[in-house]
Amino acid sequence: DIFTFSRATMEGLSEDLEKVKISGGEATKGKEAGGDGKQQQPVDEPAVKKSPKGVPLSLKGIAKAIKEGKLKNVIVMTGAGISVSAGIPDFRSPKTGLYDNLQKYNLPRPEAIFDIDFFKQQPKAFCLLAKELYPGNFCPTPTHCFIRLLAEKKVLLRNFTQNIDTLEYGAGIPEEKVVQAHGGFNTAHCIKCHRAYSPDFVKQKT
Repeated sequence: DIFTFSRATMEGLSEDLEKVKISGGEATKGKEAGGDGKQQQPVDEPAVKKSPKGVPLSLKGIAKAIKEGKLKNVIVMTGAGISVSAGIPDFRSPKTGLYDNLQKYNLPRPEAIFDIDFFKQQPKAFCLLAKELYPGNFCPTPTHCFIRLLAEKKVLLRNFTQNIDTLEYGAGIPEEKVVQAHGGFNTAHCIKCHRAYSPDFVKQKT
């Protein structure tokens, strides 16, 4: 169940982090045998910087500080990467990114699909893309559920997101905790008369 995955993961986070040593992008777990059958020595971690309040600025240090109640106003800033595992592409990854897969829309440039001036001239391209990305087609990821867990633990101050997919709400993150930098599918209005329309109405029309 995706909505309990991050809770179970967080329970074992401290134990797992004790076993994992990370350096230069490579990780070794304890003294596991390598491909040549020899025992690998754990890699020493570099010195960890600390915040002005003395919290180690590492995954382990921050997780421990949250668990101990030392951090009570957590701000999470998220972008397209947290929705990739849900099946929504990011923007600029070669071959798999959104901007590399818009040929069928015959755009003058990939970014035009989100350009309001281009939309006023040719709204069909954005509407077709919106239909593919519309809420209900994708499920929240473990990252979304982790942010919801922070809210449940009363330590989430705000989640600033660049995403329009509204998976934050699908995961159960309180609406008042979310700031959508680029808007989202949960609201819509006419660009001429500014009348608001419901998400269901927009979904039917697209």
